[in-house]
Amino acid sequence: MASRVVKGGHALTEYLNAAKSMEPLYGDVQKHVLEKALKPSGRRQDVLHPSEMVKPDWCHLAAFHRLRLEAEPADRRKTSFTRENIFQEGHETHTKWQRWLTEMGRLAGDWHCRACDQVFWDDETPTCCQLCSASRRCVEYAEVPLNAHPLRIGGKADGYSPHDNALIEIKTLGLGSLRYERPEFLERYTVETDEYGKLPDLTRLWRDFRRPLPSAVRQTQLYMYLGVHFEDLEVDRTIFFYDFKNTQETKSFTVTYDESYSEPLIEAAAAIVDCVAADVAPHCNINGRIGCASCLEFKEQK
Repeated sequence: MASRVVKGGHALTEYLNAAKSMEPLYGDVQKHVLEKALKPSGRRQDVLHPSEMVKPDWCHLAAFHRLRLEAEPADRRKTSFTRENIFQEGHETHTKWQRWLTEMGRLAGDWHCRACDQVFWDDETPTCCQLCSASRRCVEYAEVPLNAHPLRIGGKADGYSPHDNALIEIKTLGLGSLRYERPEFLERYTVETDEYGKLPDLTRLWRDFRRPLPSAVRQTQLYMYLGVHFEDLEVDRTIFFYDFKNTQETKSFTVTYDESYSEPLIEAAAAIVDCVAADVAPHCNINGRIGCASCLEFKEQK
């Protein structure tokens, strides 16, 4: 059997910690998951990803380097078993909602045929593969491509419902997400207990959670912009489905299309693409000539 190899750094530390597990099978599961996570993901490095563009610390210089090299910095992938478990839970939640919408005939988008390994577009649940006529059982939903080729932007929305003129976004909400994006909201519902110290009041917190997280709104606004201007989709809103991890309760929100969210990002993408074409690096927009953590990773790689 070929030996398993895991590169050094953070990934190796996590892998070795898994190997020390008191329960051998549990440790083997962790090592298996980490090995999968450290393989090439297939995530495109030749495009700007909307999920990165909408972050407050999106560095234009780092984006320039990645587009020019079509690669991430070396050893960029930092993960843990807990993090991969969170990602997998998110994937399962997506699959659940997409399956229900597919059964209802309310999803349009790309569909992947496992028989011929090709992708085709359909405005509703297909009865068979349009390309090889394989049965419906061979066809799976492949989400909604959203690309602006002149700006080298590429992404995917979780779903598209032509009946509702809406993109679909599926999210899970956990305390970690709130701690990162809305700490003041989480603090408002944290109570002091005699036995366990500070704990969140989950019932009141979920009751008063009434809008999507800010990063999700920015990302879906950019998705809608791409859908309207580059993919010719009839879209005027995004419908969110939220699952609350702690109680498995669900909520839905609607966000209407507003181009003003995306216009600065579109202008920045155009400027970055022009810099790549001219092979002239822009300044770091986060920390000027000194550079930030994202673009300095590329400098260290040279």
